[in-house]
Amino acid sequence: MVDVRFASALQLMLMLALAQREDAGLLSSSELAGGLVTNPSLIRKLLASLAAAGLIVTTMGVKGGSRLARPAREITLRDVYLAVLGERGLFAGRSDLPHRCVVTSNMEEMFHELSHELEAATLAVLAGRTLAGELDELERRGGPCSHRKKKGAKAGKATARARRA
Repeated sequence: MVDVRFASALQLMLMLALAQREDAGLLSSSELAGGLVTNPSLIRKLLASLAAAGLIVTTMGVKGGSRLARPAREITLRDVYLAVLGERGLFAGRSDLPHRCVVTSNMEEMFHELSHELEAATLAVLAGRTLAGELDELERRGGPCSHRKKKGAKAGKATARARRA
């Protein structure tokens, strides 16, 4: 099964970066879930991990929601990745194999070394990219919610923007 936590957290963080750029204020977990077309429960779990890592600030209550804890240019994709995946990373090997041959006897150690190398390369790429840079690239590509199409017009409701993100 494919782990969607990083992809979902990255989209959520980009939505918060867009809200920050447009001075739209806080986005609720329901608004974020609508934008990701997913269950608010998953969003709340991701928000908890991102808040624990100091990447977002969340306010509870009727007028509550989340926002980035610091400027988008200061948050790397590596920060997001580590916040939601931690030391587990994307690559998990099996440790329950009986040692019956040269493959099963050595697979766990070989895969551990391979996954460590893949993880290091992944983290290096993600460290060189920021939320602000990725948002710039997404806006360059354009789309129905690109703020460039709204020049002169005030940004719409956070709910509508989040759903289109």
